[in-house]
Amino acid sequence: MTQHHQPIELKKRLGRSAEDYLEAIGLLCKEHGAAQVSDIAQMLGVKKPSVTAAMRRLAEAGLIDYHQYAPIQLTEAGKQYAEHVIAAHNTLHRFMTEIAGLAPERADEVACLIEHILTYDEIAAMATKLPPDTISDHS
Repeated sequence: MTQHHQPIELKKRLGRSAEDYLEAIGLLCKEHGAAQVSDIAQMLGVKKPSVTAAMRRLAEAGLIDYHQYAPIQLTEAGKQYAEHVIAAHNTLHRFMTEIAGLAPERADEVACLIEHILTYDEIAAMATKLPPDTISDHS
């Protein structure tokens, strides 16, 4: 199935750090059904207190359900946002490997850096340059 997500309507896009946390939570929830602070810390290479502080901010923003020591779940709004960040990352990764010819590891690094700089409209425009994809989950 081809994944060409329409940009979500956000009053203000989150910052890079918050988007990275949502992306990690989204991937962990997809894989395990929920996310744990320790798994997020390991995935992002940060310390647990940093994750805890970020979880409080994301919970205040209504993007996650967070209670200390409990598994972390995305709210519906958080799930939509995370899906778009993940889709943007996957599109950029594909573009970097299939169009720019980068090695997959380097394409992942580049995608992580530029997914926060480009708008969702710009990423969607890049997606139109890609051949149809049957599976767009590289992660």
